[in-house]
Amino acid sequence: MSFWKKLFGKKEEDESTRRWNAMWEAWEAGEIPPPYNELLTYDSEMQEGGHLQFFLNRALRGENIFAVMAALRETLPAGHAENVAQAYRQYCLLDIDPENDADVCAVLEDAPLAPFDAYYDEHEEELLDVLEAYAATLI
Repeated sequence: MSFWKKLFGKKEEDESTRRWNAMWEAWEAGEIPPPYNELLTYDSEMQEGGHLQFFLNRALRGENIFAVMAALRETLPAGHAENVAQAYRQYCLLDIDPENDADVCAVLEDAPLAPFDAYYDEHEEELLDVLEAYAATLI
């Protein structure tokens, strides 16, 4: 193999990357069973907009939130599980109408869930370890 091809050629994905990508593809296709489906949904929504995004998610609102929270408690590291539980308690106290844009905008401006988002950001590596361990069980 030439030097240039080796340097700039397409690199093969390693096994862990293939499994990671396969996990997310299976999640997008709705093929991940509980409780990991809920965990991947939580992580995805956190990446998109934090706890408020997670709680306002239309698909999530159609599910039994207590079952979702139980699934998260089962799979999340202890600190994350307590953090999402506290974030949900705070969210409930906000008493916002998710269909009312003014309510949602007011909450976005006040950012009452920001401390819980910050915990997630500071401890994200712990969650990634759980997801990587799950991905390793696939394929």
